[in-house]
Formats: sequence, C-alpha cells, structure tokens
Amino acid sequence: MKIPITHRTKGTHDLIIDDEDYEKIKDYNWCLNHTSNPHTYYVKHIVYKDCKYVKNINIHRLIMGLGDYKDDKRQVNHIDGNGLNNQKSNLEICSAMYNSQSFRQPNRICKRYYHENDPKRKCKWRVKITINGKPQSKRFMTENECIDYINEIMMET
Repeated sequence: MKIPITHRTKGTHDLIIDDEDYEKIKDYNWCLNHTSNPHTYYVKHIVYKDCKYVKNINIHRLIMGLGDYKDDKRQVNHIDGNGLNNQKSNLEICSAMYNSQSFRQPNRICKRYYHENDPKRKCKWRVKITINGKPQSKRFMTENECIDYINEIMMET
C-alpha cells in the first residue's frame, strides 16, 4: 500500500507499508523526516502536549513493535536503504553496530584519478580506488593508463 506524505519544501513522497499495518498507523499525523539521514527520508509523527514537543514516533519502530528508543535501544534496518519502504519484508531489528555497517552496499566502488604536480616523481598520474571499503592506489605515466586500469577494475567487479 502506498500512502503519499507531503512536505512543503521536499515535495510528495510515497510511504510503502503492508496492508495489514494500516490499522496501526492510521490514527497518526505522519510527516517527512529529512534531517536524520542524508541518503534517504523517513516518516515520523511528532507528539505534542500542551503545545510543547514531547517526542517523535518513527513509523518503522511502530510497525516492528519496538517501543520508545529511550527504553529499547534496538534499531530497525531498512534492508534496501529506502527509509520510505516500511514493509515488514524490508525491515529487520538489529543493533546499532550492525545498522551502521557499510556492507549493505556490497558493490560500492569509489574511484578518482588525478595529476601529481611533483617534479621528482616519474609517474605523474595516480589512481585511488576503494572497493568494498578496501583502498587501493597505483601510479601511471599517462592519463589513458589510469582510465584503462579503472575500466579493468570495473569489469572484474
């Protein structure tokens, strides 16, 4: 089931939940949380009492049956990395250490190459690649050798 969540500056985004979870969430006024993670949005309900802020209720904690974070330090991991996909098949309860690991991006490759302005070096071009969190560095004579090396690495992964 898709539920549109509208934010005045971030636009409208679709919250995805299972049909059986609608009864749990229907009585809340949900809003978009765009500040907690720079890579995705989450959905929360802000609780006020006597016009004063009390707490946030995150939809993924409510769906998974976890209480307030002050009482229960377990976290909810969105398996696909999309904070708006709150189907139970996409959520798992985990520890903070597990939730912070980058292995959920198994094929992530960061690459760059640049020219070194050091007259003492024979090889003037350097490639720096990080594959699955493991950095590699190599020097070359020409820019084309750098590009060929990067393409070769990309074909292997």
